Amino acid sequence: MTTPPTVPLDLRLLPDPDHVLYQLPPRMSPYREELERLILEWADRYGLVDGPRARKRLADTHLGELIARCYPDLRAERLSPLAGWFTWAFVIDDLYDDWAPTDAADDTRTTLRMLAALTLRSAEPSPSAGDAPPPAGDAPPPAGDAPPLADELAEVWRRLAGRQSIQWQLRFITHMGQFLDAFRYEAVNREHRHVPALSGYAQLRRASGGITPSLDLLEYAAGLEVPALLHESEQLRTMVDKASDVVVWVNDVLSLQKELVVGEVTNGVLAVSRELGCGIQDAIDHVYRKVARDIGVFLDAEESLTTLCGSWHGLREADRAAVGAFAGGMKAWMRGNLEWGVNSGRYVEIDTLRLTRNPDLLGGRTPA
Repeated sequence: MTTPPTVPLDLRLLPDPDHVLYQLPPRMSPYREELERLILEWADRYGLVDGPRARKRLADTHLGELIARCYPDLRAERLSPLAGWFTWAFVIDDLYDDWAPTDAADDTRTTLRMLAALTLRSAEPSPSAGDAPPPAGDAPPPAGDAPPLADELAEVWRRLAGRQSIQWQLRFITHMGQFLDAFRYEAVNREHRHVPALSGYAQLRRASGGITPSLDLLEYAAGLEVPALLHESEQLRTMVDKASDVVVWVNDVLSLQKELVVGEVTNGVLAVSRELGCGIQDAIDHVYRKVARDIGVFLDAEESLTTLCGSWHGLREADRAAVGAFAGGMKAWMRGNLEWGVNSGRYVEIDTLRLTRNPDLLGGRTPA
């Protein structure tokens, strides 16, 4: 067992003004206010928050701002499913923050319930006219034989998947499975007050942060899908990994004080402090140096990918546009996550209030 240090409240949590992160241009979708409204509609429809105070907490999180900053190319007819996925992701993340791994079978059943909502059979073809799904309030009512979070996810998936290729669907399902599985490892760390070692931490954090399915959604949001072969290129895999790392490590810094209040110890700043034997501020500075290196590797890989696409015969103009939009979206995520994290009440207000503590949302699993 390791005991995390007490974190002072006068830490410098932001990168220096000349940090390369600020050289990535901030962008914003024009649909921020509509996204904020849709977030609350999804939560209300499926009963995902406990009472007016938690509902205000969700509003103060400003998920609509996060989506608007990180998906600046979001098409108007695709707002609702994206808002629904982020509502689901933040609510289930809060629920798992309360869980101790006393019953692995409960966790397995919960994961299977969520993944069962992501089946290829549930996807509907994109409508040929209008191409706009009905708003959340017009969706069919929940079936009643599944927990609310699974019902909500199934409805989101029905709207997402019909517009995407089979390759995209399989990739997204894989990343969602990793996201759900990572909760168990974080819970084990909390139970034993164990700060994880740096070796392997980045890979666990990419999964637990939900960033990999979030990056998949860039293609859905823009209506431009990268060819499957290019997704497996060394350059694009490097870009996805480094963009993911930048997002989750910056999140670790911004959420550090709140996470220690609620007992979360799976945090990169704590891992650096423990491994290097340095103070918290020095660990934060180390993380931002790592972030700068990761952005440099991302930009080098992007340049190499541009060269690759230029010499790859058979690529359509739409394929090149999709690659460019995906790269731009990852840059928007890296910068937008920082801007949102500073503004969001999720990290500014350090208290123990959750969006929900209702285990029935997961099918009756009992939290700690």
